[in-house]
Amino acid sequence: MPSSRAHARSRPPVHLEPEVEGGTWPAQAPPIPKYYQLRAELERQIAGGQLAPGAFLPPERVLLQQYGVSRTTLREALRPLLHEGTLLSVRGKGIMVAKPAIRQAGDVLMSFSDVLRSQRLQPGIGDVRVSVGRCSLEVGAALQLPPDAQVVRIERVRTGDGQPVNFSISYIPAGDVPGFTAELLQTSGSLYALLRTRYEIHIARAQDEMFARRATKREAKLLGVRPGDPVLVMNRVCVLSGGRPIEYALSVIRSDIYRYVVRLTPPRQAAP
Repeated sequence: MPSSRAHARSRPPVHLEPEVEGGTWPAQAPPIPKYYQLRAELERQIAGGQLAPGAFLPPERVLLQQYGVSRTTLREALRPLLHEGTLLSVRGKGIMVAKPAIRQAGDVLMSFSDVLRSQRLQPGIGDVRVSVGRCSLEVGAALQLPPDAQVVRIERVRTGDGQPVNFSISYIPAGDVPGFTAELLQTSGSLYALLRTRYEIHIARAQDEMFARRATKREAKLLGVRPGDPVLVMNRVCVLSGGRPIEYALSVIRSDIYRYVVRLTPPRQAAP
């Protein structure tokens, strides 16, 4: 990281309006707190590209000198930006400008590849592992299969512009996808696209259940985060038009760069 003097020379001091003593401002124009001014200035720099995604803020002592504020004011300005994910605290490195979050609408059924493309990100797939075996009780219950049924287990890591985002494990009844291999999935790049084009399987609807927990060591390694970091976990059951379940999936998603957006409407009222 550049030295404090380098940071100080890189940007001229930014003027923040002083917080005037009470009674000197007109009633209709109350003073604007310095922390609010500083937060607005940082948001302006981020929106304008002066602070680009992935860039680190100067050290705290440089920010104090640059903006002429107290440590309490600085931390008060940074707190909401950290809370909402605009800034990220990286242990041992400092505070980084976060990359724009990937947003997935909860009311539209899309493959993860299509979600990434809709936000101008290049989808990728890696660490693909495919195996066939007997389903567990949990998988059998989700897919409505007998205990001895065979399922294809598909593991993969999905990336956006080369950055790991999602680690998924999908289970599909083996009889529905004969000859399924890791090579087929890697060539296709999308499980749902492969199911449509090779097996003529068209998913009609899905049900998602989401919760938060901490990343395991293996998940952390695959996603490029630290063990114990918070992740979002999504359980999904996809069904065909006739109502038969065709896929049960468990996805572990980086919570620092992913948002699941649900649109809500009021319940319909019964006719009088």
